[in-house]
Amino acid sequence: MTPRIKNCVERARHYQDKILREISKHQTADGSDRSVVATAGIKMAAGDFKAILTEIDNDNPGSAFKLFRLLYEDVVNALWAQAFAPEDLIAKLLHTDNGQLPGTMAERAEKLDTIFVAPSDVETDDDDTLFVHLQSKFWKTANSFTHGGSLAINRELAGYDEESTYEMLRSSTTVFLILIDAMYRLHYNKPNDVLSGIAQTYFAEKW
Repeated sequence: MTPRIKNCVERARHYQDKILREISKHQTADGSDRSVVATAGIKMAAGDFKAILTEIDNDNPGSAFKLFRLLYEDVVNALWAQAFAPEDLIAKLLHTDNGQLPGTMAERAEKLDTIFVAPSDVETDDDDTLFVHLQSKFWKTANSFTHGGSLAINRELAGYDEESTYEMLRSSTTVFLILIDAMYRLHYNKPNDVLSGIAQTYFAEKW
């Protein structure tokens, strides 16, 4: 692990800790099925993010790249379910073993962009297309890593370059922060000043 990547992992852990400490102070479920599903989504994404940092720290970037796809998918699905899923679908997700979100990841990403705006440090073709931008940038590559495609095979043979690892770490931290901040806003219908402050500091900080 290069000094730059080691610093990135340390900074990502710093923000992970601050985000989780703040959100732990607030009730994340009001007893409704929708809130319980949202809480599950947060827990899954938190586990993905923690695993990514652990694998990078263990000098195992291949596994971290595979986990990024799971993190991104959990973030998009959790936010879509909280914002758009009808009550009957929420009930299926929570109380049956065959609940499925409709459509594709690309369609859910596009729908999320109707209510979320890209942070200032995420360069997109259109400032209003945060998730569509992330989808087009990462999804095909992430699937190749996760399912053992040519990218995964070639990277394992050639090694993982520092810039790609940096971008994956930065993007993982970004989408995790977006998830927690957005879930709070959706749940309480208002921003959390502490989370907003953490986000402002994070986006202003160039690792």
